[in-house]
Amino acid sequence: MFSPTITCFAKASTNAAAKTNANAKLKAFRQITQSRVSARRFEPNVAVPDDVWRDVLQMTLTSPSGFNLQPTHMLLLRCPKIKATLSKHAMLGFGNQYRTNDASAIAVFCADLEPSKRIDRIFAMERESGTREDGYLAVLRVASSFLTGESSTLSSNNSSGSSTHVSSFLKRAFTSALSPVQPMPTMENVESWSYKNAGIMSQMYTMSATAHGLSTCMMEGFDARRAKEILRIPDRYGIPLMVATGYDYGVPPVVHADLNDDDLDSIAEEDDESGGTAKQKRTPRLEMDEVFFGDTFGEPLELLQTLRQGGEEEAA
Repeated sequence: MFSPTITCFAKASTNAAAKTNANAKLKAFRQITQSRVSARRFEPNVAVPDDVWRDVLQMTLTSPSGFNLQPTHMLLLRCPKIKATLSKHAMLGFGNQYRTNDASAIAVFCADLEPSKRIDRIFAMERESGTREDGYLAVLRVASSFLTGESSTLSSNNSSGSSTHVSSFLKRAFTSALSPVQPMPTMENVESWSYKNAGIMSQMYTMSATAHGLSTCMMEGFDARRAKEILRIPDRYGIPLMVATGYDYGVPPVVHADLNDDDLDSIAEEDDESGGTAKQKRTPRLEMDEVFFGDTFGEPLELLQTLRQGGEEEAA
């Protein structure tokens, strides 16, 4: 048996290591948040390495969403011709126009306005992953359909608009009547719900890009109707915002992290060994090529195809 002195020393050493690890993570995150500013201008015609993009997108994919429906897609516009067309015909204001032209890429976030069409796929993924309790899965379809507010938006475009409008009205009346008695959800239209989720994902993307030394600028000044036509985005989706991404103008070149460094993959192990937060199994995510597209909606993002081919070669 270990003596009390040895036991106390071991515990103190573990606590010290845990505090050192916690301080390092907090310092790193503070540096990221405090270094993020909206870029006024980007260095034109400077490409971001593909491995940096892949890491940014992999971190973006971890973004949370309501009911884990993952109702957001992202286009990564890197083609100069597409960016120029978007700049000329859809962007509002001189600043947004030249940022769209000069940035290495424009991340266009697309919010699904018919999220009920995703439920079956997400339900199957959740059940297969085993991360959810049976009780949660039993109510997932009903709860997500009820709370996303889809009917209130469909009523303006659907032939059965009157019935869906009545459905939305009854939901709001029901929740409002019960609210004085017990907590009830606030019923909102699907655009509000889906745009909130897109905003969460865009923030994850922005912080991930900042962690890699990239500069960003969130943009809301654009004609969404024209942008959807240029980028071939279906009517099912709205565009809450875009994020110009690249290298800040007139500053020293960015030195990117070595993504082959084994230390970057050891964060979780360090947490366990130093008494950090216990590992929790992540909820499932859609495949990257289902979420991220190239210069038009549904177009494969080439850098992801390269990643998939590399994985297949290793498996072989």
